[in-house]
Amino acid sequence: MTDSPVVVDVHPDVDEVIAAAAAAAHPRETGGLLLGWWNAHRVVVRHAVEVPDPGATTNSWSRDEPAAQAVLDAALAEHHHPWLGYVGDWHSHPAPCGASSQDVTSICRASRQYPEPLVLLVHRTDGALDHVVAHHGYLRAATAVPLPTEGTVAR
Repeated sequence: MTDSPVVVDVHPDVDEVIAAAAAAAHPRETGGLLLGWWNAHRVVVRHAVEVPDPGATTNSWSRDEPAAQAVLDAALAEHHHPWLGYVGDWHSHPAPCGASSQDVTSICRASRQYPEPLVLLVHRTDGALDHVVAHHGYLRAATAVPLPTEGTVAR
């Protein structure tokens, strides 16, 4: 991977799933996992799955690792795509603010464990879906683009 910007392709279903989960959890935060694959300097985000946190508050959501693994295993079995895997995290903010410094630190830390970049999507109450990309522990420049509803297009 070079220092060129990472393109984050987000399928429309991802935004819909995240927005619905955020609305249901409001005014508390919620979050989960992003599933997709890597293709050159792109991260294709095809699915979002929720990992509930019963202790979530208006300004925090924590991922329970055993619960996250169970949700990941179930989603991979359901979608049964050979390229599909974990590509990052998402969570909601019940305020119109983007990723916090703690959010950035968390995705940077997690990215040290993967050979490819990880994505963090943050859903804000104003409808925006902010993205942060980290690779080998460092933030990366990134551009998010929506994918067409009918499948993905190779670029």
